[in-house]
Amino acid sequence: MAASGFDKDFGYLMPFLEKIAEAANSIADPAAREELKRLVAGEQSKWHRIQELLSGAAAKPAQPVNQSAVRNGAVMNAKVAGGASAQSEAGPTPVRQFTVGSLRPR
Repeated sequence: MAASGFDKDFGYLMPFLEKIAEAANSIADPAAREELKRLVAGEQSKWHRIQELLSGAAAKPAQPVNQSAVRNGAVMNAKVAGGASAQSEAGPTPVRQFTVGSLRPR
C-alpha cells in the first residue's frame, strides 16, 4: 500500500505528536520536560521517515555500528531483562487491546 493509503492516519498522527511536544512545555520538572521533548522529536523523525519510505524513497545506507553504544545497550537490556524476570515471577501482565473506530458519527 502506498503512502497515500495512510494520508488520513498521518494527518491525525503528526498533529497529535506536535500537541504532545507543545504540552511538554507545561511540565514543571525540567528533566521530565526535556525527556518528553526528546522522545517526541525522535518519534516525529521516525514517522516522517516511515512516510518517505511508504512513498517510495530509497533506503538509507546502514550506519556504522558504535561499539560503545552496543555495550551500553547490552547493559540496559540486561537491566530491563532483570526487571522483566522479576515481573514475570509475579504473574503474567494482562494484555490490553485497543481498537480505533470511525471518528465520524453514524
